[in-house]
Amino acid sequence: MKFIALIVSILTGYVVQHYLLGGAPAAYASILISYHLLLAFLVASMDWSEGFSVPLQPAIAIHSLFLAFLVGFAAAGNNIPAFGLLSLLVPALAFLEVEWVFRTAGKKEVSKVAPVLPNYATREDYGEFLVYLKQDDRPFSQPGRSVKEEYGYWLANRKRAGSGMKSGQPSAH
Repeated sequence: MKFIALIVSILTGYVVQHYLLGGAPAAYASILISYHLLLAFLVASMDWSEGFSVPLQPAIAIHSLFLAFLVGFAAAGNNIPAFGLLSLLVPALAFLEVEWVFRTAGKKEVSKVAPVLPNYATREDYGEFLVYLKQDDRPFSQPGRSVKEEYGYWLANRKRAGSGMKSGQPSAH
């Protein structure tokens, strides 16, 4: 459906540029109308449960920057080779703007929740965990995992394997 909307916006830009207006207004109107037509479709058809990935003011700033680029692109039309063809492809930038403003918030990967920290952790356990943190290769460290979660995994592994483990090395289980 998005591909059809892209084709419709490109054809709308073509009609505005070649049949409805002439000169510089044709370039500006073609680019701005076709871009906003696709942008409106994408925003109207998106799943709003993910929400904005940025607050409202930066979202307005991002859209303003896209508009400034589009107006600058249209103004430089006489100096750009194959401007007629490139101006028809401008609506595809709407996909990028929608991705930046709306989509990235819902795509954050949720890490596994660390085991609940047991109430039997001692000061010695914590001291050995601090020694473990100084290691170059920490087996319980993963991207997106907090140090508290890492401590939970380290401690659970230590208690499961017995207190004779040194520096939190994972058990061979």
